[in-house]
Amino acid sequence: MMKSYNFPSTYEATNQEFSHVADCLLNGIKLKLGNNDYIIGNLALREGYSPHKNINTGPGEEEYKLLAQAGLLLATSENEGTINLTVGFPFSTYMLYRDQVDEVLGGKHVITFDKGTFGDCQFETKEIVIANVDVMPEIAGCITALREGALHVQGNFFMVSLGFGTCEAAVSMSSGMLNRSTVSMNGINYAVKLFEHELMKKYYMELKTEHQLDILFQKGQITINRVRHDVTDLRKKVLRMYYNDVISPRLRKSFIDDDFSKCNQMYLAGGGAYYPELVECFREEFGDTLTISVYPEPEKCASHGYCLNSKLKARTGANSFETMDPDDFLKNVSQLAVGLDVGNANTCVCLSDYND
Repeated sequence: MMKSYNFPSTYEATNQEFSHVADCLLNGIKLKLGNNDYIIGNLALREGYSPHKNINTGPGEEEYKLLAQAGLLLATSENEGTINLTVGFPFSTYMLYRDQVDEVLGGKHVITFDKGTFGDCQFETKEIVIANVDVMPEIAGCITALREGALHVQGNFFMVSLGFGTCEAAVSMSSGMLNRSTVSMNGINYAVKLFEHELMKKYYMELKTEHQLDILFQKGQITINRVRHDVTDLRKKVLRMYYNDVISPRLRKSFIDDDFSKCNQMYLAGGGAYYPELVECFREEFGDTLTISVYPEPEKCASHGYCLNSKLKARTGANSFETMDPDDFLKNVSQLAVGLDVGNANTCVCLSDYND
């Protein structure tokens, strides 16, 4: 059975002390990296002044390291043992970053974190050992979740991942992913920027960061000068603009008639799949030809696929233990399979014992 944690991909450096401001680690992540302290995720959104994250950062960058450490800390908060880890990147950056991942994430990590945010202790250290690191394209992680997870999808289908920084799509055949069909394009942040520009015509937005605006976008409601304003109609408008100007033209170029002759299903994943207005756009364009389905808890789809990949890798190692010496066995067979999706809006970490 897989367990997941999900938190906003936001962080902020801080020189403040926080005592008993959260009810658990997930809501009170504060880490030390180098000589600086950082609040991360839900705590950064609540207590920070300018919580942020750049789009599609690489594994060598500070913010990626912070979010990855936070994810690993959550993964081991109730579990011990070495980790078999899989991470992913959008197709547009996968080739660029894949060779850096093992250097940054592999091996032993000593994470210093503040337990005072949700308990009585202050800074503690935790040692985490990553036995193996695998990297895959984000869209491949989503396909793995569909084929190897609870849904056990068979046959050919279209896969679309509606992420915040990047939207990706591909055709998945029974024999594998169709490389010719893969495409990356602007994500939901395109619509959030349109949303911001429209709001600025009427309201002073108090220099909110992109992630703070995304929260308002999700809620469909903003509060200005103590007055609540419903903005769901505006959200619907900009999502349709985003679909018509970005998604639809790119899919028309990537998906050809031969693909439609072989597929009768399209699956949507990523945080953007929570917006019924956007899902309706897909149904209007493809509903006569395809059955459109949304993955359960769509923002966790990629991390589910990464975790399943880690599990498969761990089992492969376990099956060959008789040919290994003890040191190699301990290195290659981990007790915990983890999928880590450091997304642009949310970081999702999914874990499972490889024997489950």
